[in-house]
Amino acid sequence: MTTRRHALALLAATPFLSSAACASDQRPDPVAGWRSPGAGEADPRRFALAHAILAPNPHNTQPWLVEFNGADTMTLYCDLDRRLPFTDPLDRQITMGCGAFLQLYAMKVGGWEMQYFPDGAPEVGQRLDDRPIARVKNHPRLDPEDPLGAHIATRRTNRSDYTARAPSAEALVTIEQAGANWMEPGSHPFLTVRSEADPASVATIRDLVWRAFDREMRTRGAQEETYGWLRFGEEERARHRDGLYIDVPFSGMLRALGMLDREGIVNPESRASRQAAAEWRRKIDSAPAFMWMTTPDDSPTTRLLAGMAYARMNLAATAAGLAMHPWSQALQEYEEMADIYAEVKPLLGIPASETVQMLVRVGHAEAVEPAARRDMAEFVRA
Repeated sequence: MTTRRHALALLAATPFLSSAACASDQRPDPVAGWRSPGAGEADPRRFALAHAILAPNPHNTQPWLVEFNGADTMTLYCDLDRRLPFTDPLDRQITMGCGAFLQLYAMKVGGWEMQYFPDGAPEVGQRLDDRPIARVKNHPRLDPEDPLGAHIATRRTNRSDYTARAPSAEALVTIEQAGANWMEPGSHPFLTVRSEADPASVATIRDLVWRAFDREMRTRGAQEETYGWLRFGEEERARHRDGLYIDVPFSGMLRALGMLDREGIVNPESRASRQAAAEWRRKIDSAPAFMWMTTPDDSPTTRLLAGMAYARMNLAATAAGLAMHPWSQALQEYEEMADIYAEVKPLLGIPASETVQMLVRVGHAEAVEPAARRDMAEFVRA
């Protein structure tokens, strides 16, 4: 596998390829959905759907399918082909991604009544199935729209290097409250959100995060799963409009030359993998603060609520001018991560009976472009 630097060097040596590869084409715009979402939609459900598909979700798999029922109801299903069976074997992260979708949908649909798992939920410890995740009935809004909804189209998952400047204590508290205090008391399991910006504590969390990241890079099943969601270059990004984008020019040519091959990427000792690891280690070490969310149980409904809460945290960070990026490796429940997973609660001071649903870094970073999104029609079941 090549690196971006090697790819550019190769292209410089073969200029005859540039004119053809740079010719105009009719590729779909992978970020069109972020511009004026829902513009022109008369049905409030479709207007809300245009915003909901911008929700954060693991590996940008976009695991959502909806049905519109009658004149005022939307039913959400999980697209079972867009899960992460190796790194998310219990579908916990995917369920949280569905919760984030529901939060953004509710912000934009008007008034709403939401029923979680209306036909029953999977048993604790079981994966999602073809039963609906939630059913949402909308009605005229009585209360003002949630102000966080104004930041949906500018929200990002920012994977860049962060600056050394830590977020203010006031901003961290605002984000905590956005995640923990958004539903009526007693209507859901208690969500706890905490933050840490003390340099010594942050350094300890960075070490944990790095070891988990390194473990995942050295776990073949995890690497193979991630490889399936990598989109190399603009052509792949535009064709798939999902997954994790890698900015590599002329990816088709490089694939043909064997420079973006699967084996080179999943091999942790390859030159490209070692360089990628060094870059991610730098990103981890740039984190000035971390936040995490815990719940008293890990039922499917609790996971949905945790995802809804995380979407609010991400929007609150955006409103505060801060960047946010989940580091999920240490929270993943596959066998090869078990020993590091066991370190998380003691390190963060979390009771053994609780579940850590999210661990994120938060800070200041340069703005990044949005992640790709598929066309809205692809999320609607016939």
